[in-house]
Amino acid sequence: MPKAQKDKPKADLNIFPGNWTIKNEMMFRAFDLSFAQNWNPSTLPWDELDGKNFDPKERIAQAYWMSKLALFEKSGIGAFGFGIVRAAELNLEDPTKKMLASITYDECRHDEVCRRACNKLCPNWPYGYKPQSDFEQKALRNIQTLYDEGRRYWKGFVGAWEYLSPELLFAGFFFAEIGAETIFNSMRQTSKLEVYRQSFQNITRDETRHLVATMALLRAMSQEFTEEQKLTVTRQMKQGFIFLSPLLYEHKSEFWRLPSDFDKVDHELEQIARDSGLGCLTMEEKVKYWRQAIEKKRGEIEEMGIKVPAIPEIEVEGIDVQIRKNETIAT
Repeated sequence: MPKAQKDKPKADLNIFPGNWTIKNEMMFRAFDLSFAQNWNPSTLPWDELDGKNFDPKERIAQAYWMSKLALFEKSGIGAFGFGIVRAAELNLEDPTKKMLASITYDECRHDEVCRRACNKLCPNWPYGYKPQSDFEQKALRNIQTLYDEGRRYWKGFVGAWEYLSPELLFAGFFFAEIGAETIFNSMRQTSKLEVYRQSFQNITRDETRHLVATMALLRAMSQEFTEEQKLTVTRQMKQGFIFLSPLLYEHKSEFWRLPSDFDKVDHELEQIARDSGLGCLTMEEKVKYWRQAIEKKRGEIEEMGIKVPAIPEIEVEGIDVQIRKNETIAT
């Protein structure tokens, strides 16, 4: 892990005097669009998820997947929220600060969808839930171990601000949005229940806006990057795949320390959730849609002089990037 440069003078971090400068028009348009695309999770047809509509395994399976999604929504709240303050302290241009705030709010809204779904299906899941069977115990264990590992991710992410430049950390925000936009749009189409279709339609629209904004941020930052810094962004992309793997693929052990039967339990629960109306994707669909999402943006990324990493698990070609066991995820 790179060491913080002790002798480097620290920037005078302060949110004042601020600015109302607009240079990045794409960033401003993405932020401006957030007003028109506002939506309210409380108006979704939550009664569809009344417990009486499903058997116990179906309720648990759906709550399981939504609480798994919530881990990554919470990481977004933290990462983008942390970014808001640092962007303000560094006096970045006005729409960048406000767009980071808008994304943080959206991640809160997505997490609220997860909370409401779990509360309707299995009250107290996962934080105060008492499992009633071995099936439920293993589902809860999977979520608890994911959340425990989330603590390790957050500790590493916060620590990365000590040795990576803010520009590099901001630049790394885009990769999660690439996969999220495509995956949620696919789940909107495969879900059978209207509450999920509407949720994922709204979330997809948010993620599309986030992708526009984070790509605009990357483009602005990358203009000043050295070749070494561009390779760091390539590394962050590979780290992003590994971090998101429990949700969008299957867990990668370079980072995640999970039970040996985690994936077996996970696959069973996702299949039950899919059959009961929550449009979880099959492994083949995950590989297909994530690959398509990256290839769709490859030209734009490479135009900035940033190389795409090879991700053989989803058939993405690129340069070889080796992620060390337990390496800090800084994205």
